Amino acid sequence: MLQAIHDNLKGVFAMIVLGALAVVFIFWGVEFVSVGGLTSTQGISVNGEEVSVADVQQDFQDRITQYQVSMPGVEMPEEVREQVRQSVVEGAVTAELIRQRTDELRFRASDRDVLALIQQIPAFQVDGKFSKDAYYAALRAANIEPAYFEAQQKNSVAARQLDRGLFASAFILPVEFERREALLNEAREVAWVVLPAERFLSGIQADDAGLAAWYEQHKGDYRTEERVNLQYVEIDLEGLAASVPVDEEKLRAYYEENRDRYSSAERRRLRHILIASGSDDAAAEAAARAAYDRVVAGEDFATLAAELSQDPGSASQGGDLGWQDRDALVKPFADAAWSMKPGDVSPPVRTEFGWHVIKLEAVDPGATRSFEEVAAELEPEYRRAESEKLFGDLQEQLDTVAFEAGGDLARVAESLALDVRSVDGFTRAGGGALGNSPDLIRMVFDPEVLTGSQLRTAEVAPGRVIAFKVVAYEPPRDRPLDEVREQATAGYTADLARQAATQRATALAEELRAGADWREATRSWVPAGAAEPASTTLRFIQRGEAAVPPPVREAAFRARQPAGAPVYGTTALPSGDAVVWTVTYVRPGSSGALSPEQRNAALRDAREWSAYRDASTYVAKLRADAEVQVNPQLFR
Repeated sequence: MLQAIHDNLKGVFAMIVLGALAVVFIFWGVEFVSVGGLTSTQGISVNGEEVSVADVQQDFQDRITQYQVSMPGVEMPEEVREQVRQSVVEGAVTAELIRQRTDELRFRASDRDVLALIQQIPAFQVDGKFSKDAYYAALRAANIEPAYFEAQQKNSVAARQLDRGLFASAFILPVEFERREALLNEAREVAWVVLPAERFLSGIQADDAGLAAWYEQHKGDYRTEERVNLQYVEIDLEGLAASVPVDEEKLRAYYEENRDRYSSAERRRLRHILIASGSDDAAAEAAARAAYDRVVAGEDFATLAAELSQDPGSASQGGDLGWQDRDALVKPFADAAWSMKPGDVSPPVRTEFGWHVIKLEAVDPGATRSFEEVAAELEPEYRRAESEKLFGDLQEQLDTVAFEAGGDLARVAESLALDVRSVDGFTRAGGGALGNSPDLIRMVFDPEVLTGSQLRTAEVAPGRVIAFKVVAYEPPRDRPLDEVREQATAGYTADLARQAATQRATALAEELRAGADWREATRSWVPAGAAEPASTTLRFIQRGEAAVPPPVREAAFRARQPAGAPVYGTTALPSGDAVVWTVTYVRPGSSGALSPEQRNAALRDAREWSAYRDASTYVAKLRADAEVQVNPQLFR
């Protein structure tokens, strides 16, 4: 859902307010000022105003959970954890600074602006239209209160006003544009050869002393996962729907209650001639009256509409508005159209858009489908509606009983006639029938829940709510070398092979710098019987060349320009294989080869780049002038 929100917010400051720090960000040191063991603030203070401790801690925990879900079984290194802490703090500080700045500049977002933004978010739409039910369901699934979410959107709308001012003032000089295009469209003549680490495995012997030392450095990679055994009871919307009793009497009653859903409203086929009021309403009315008189005198309405109408959407179609529902039209227009008979033409009608002459072409009276016609649709709809009511009631009961029951899950099960189920070996990556909902994982590993003395309720998926407790907890532990010797030996030898490949690549690069022939020097790294890889043949590549491994591409474009002799270097692939590369020629880019459309697009990109650069400077200035205090125990 948050990604959908991000897609609707293109401004730098609006994204920062929502925590989507996707732009270039300058990290400053955070001053932890101690006062009697704690700071003078409970969490983060920015220019004397407090930032929500709960929001900051929640953001931190969400990022930790995302890491653990994406890398199951891998303990987050402490240095990475510290980077996450700093990032969370700086994100909160920056968002608060931007909020304060928009307040200072008196930027305001109306409720109408916020509603318009929310209604555009696809996550809140059904069949392309905003749905309140989808809105509340999506927020509930994300564990976000509507009032909090709407306040955040109000902040982001205000921030977009700051964005617009910055983007409107952004510019790029012609010389900057040409230099940028020269760099972006630069091509380099490159070749490279891969030295696979696996080719060095056969020559490696893993000695016990080296293995033991290596294992001590990588012990965290072999720790057991933190895990729990859970018991839970579940309310499932689909299961409830299947158990809802149905008979014809109930279906007929449901049909009568929802008859409008099976009825099509009356529609009318309309044409109009619009004369916009502009600054002279009387003249517009007179022009509309003249058009009406010409229609009454016998001139063709469609021809006159094409000649006179100032509605750009319908004039070229002879004023044709197609079939219209009454609710889709402004009231004066609709009142006139619904008072007419087919073929009638109305005298001029005044609306907020100007003066209209309206012609009614035809009427579709609408119809109501009979019970028999919709019977096949009624049963699943009825089951769904009744099960949703029951689900809501049971969910409320579950919350209440689970709270009152302390840690007694059996009491909850008996009270609501639910079966107690189990999941063993649930980790921070999730597991079993409960999946990997980040909210559930966060609740399961709450220190208070891990004691087993509390019950919690959670929505693990839309229409699926559980109450659960921890019945056993196994903290992570270091496994002794003897227990993981086989895996550790494989890791150790693979590491040695990568080091050997890197050493050989370094030596090969030195040989090439000393004058060795590229083709002869790299020939031995072509697999026996295989054709020479295309990568070992010189060719021009550009910065975005997808076929070139990213580490090779990045190294080649970081290299200095050749001055009479090829440039050589080494890099490593994510697999651990080593690479030797060469750059022999640099061909600068130019905007001269761009078509007018491409040039306009490049200018837009350059201006946006300039605006983002200005935004980074703007944020840096706000941060440099700010007084910030952070409680050193914020994340403890």
